[in-house]
Amino acid sequence: MANKTSIYNNYFKKQNDLNDEKLHIWLDYTVFSWRWWLGVFMIVCLTVIWLKFRKKESTDRLLYTGFFVAILASFLDMIGDFLGLWDYRYEVFPLTHNYFPWDIFLLPISIMITLQIKPNMNLFIKGIIYAGVSSFIGLPLLTWLDIYKPIKWEYIYSFPILVIIYLAAHYISLRNQFEKV
Repeated sequence: MANKTSIYNNYFKKQNDLNDEKLHIWLDYTVFSWRWWLGVFMIVCLTVIWLKFRKKESTDRLLYTGFFVAILASFLDMIGDFLGLWDYRYEVFPLTHNYFPWDIFLLPISIMITLQIKPNMNLFIKGIIYAGVSSFIGLPLLTWLDIYKPIKWEYIYSFPILVIIYLAAHYISLRNQFEKV
């Protein structure tokens, strides 16, 4: 029976070989393709939209909320990818297993903007609308563009998760416990 060190060494060698293969696929088929440019465009466009339409006096609070959403979405995407529930193709950056424009830009910025629209509206209704648009329009669009491939996942599964993410983001956005310097 092999010792633990050789088992881990074998695993990391296979992982490294797969990472090399992914990088070559990315260089040969992804970078500078129209789907790659779409991802870059989404990053730039969403950043410009947020900079233009954010409430300037709420920038810090919204960024705090956006970072929470980005970290949570990335973490959940890593879990889903690891479990083989879905896959992303045409990543903007080959070093990640998630779709950077979705996790780091689209979800956080769309939540930050949604939080500013009709701030007195019922937060559960806003969360349901947000999750519905993201789950039943956003994800199918990414699938149609062949960027997102659900394997053992249905769009409806994303709906309650996105409602919870929105509600958590709303809660975090209301925190005012920062120490004034």
